[in-house]
Amino acid sequence: MTANKKTAPTQQTDTRASAPRAMVVAALVAVLFFFGLLIFERIPEIPVDIDFKPFFIPFMFLALLPKGLPTLAIPLGAAVGESIGDIIEGYEVDDVFGFAGYFIGFAIAGLIVNGQPLKWGRVAMACLVGALVQAVIEASAFLVFGEEGLSVALFSALGNTITHGIILGAIITIPLVRALHGRVERLLGFTPQRPQASSRRTASTETPSKSEAKS
Repeated sequence: MTANKKTAPTQQTDTRASAPRAMVVAALVAVLFFFGLLIFERIPEIPVDIDFKPFFIPFMFLALLPKGLPTLAIPLGAAVGESIGDIIEGYEVDDVFGFAGYFIGFAIAGLIVNGQPLKWGRVAMACLVGALVQAVIEASAFLVFGEEGLSVALFSALGNTITHGIILGAIITIPLVRALHGRVERLLGFTPQRPQASSRRTASTETPSKSEAKS
């Protein structure tokens, strides 16, 4: 009974402490993504509406930070950063689809990574699927508000999946995660994620070798 009473306050304190950190993460991602957009949007678009945006910024944070509140804070930050740019350029009705696409796409990418940044195949899959979901949702605005047909929407979704999920996605995200693993997490007050599965495998392989040595 006494042990339960002691552990309850600490769990509440940890939960309260994580919310401000998640807000800091969301604000940081929003600022970095916004300034990244200012740089990469200078690259000319490929008709129709295939552009180059720094998706590697939220993908990197999603891979490095643990699952939980950051999995929601990072997509929110990316969506807000994009919305700031839309407001400066002139907000339109179809930009609502963009906001929803960013939040849902990056949230799904975070669920795929699942706090395992050193599994490169998982990180690459998260980049590809996250970009695909975002591109499909944003391209659906063509069918609702635009005069373009389904073929244009599909072409735009496929093109943005390649530019955002591969070119400015996995190809840049994986080296960034490899280089910054352990640094970004500590800077933001999180514990770096460790490859637990690999350590368990090594431990299981060492056990029989010791028993064989004794025999």
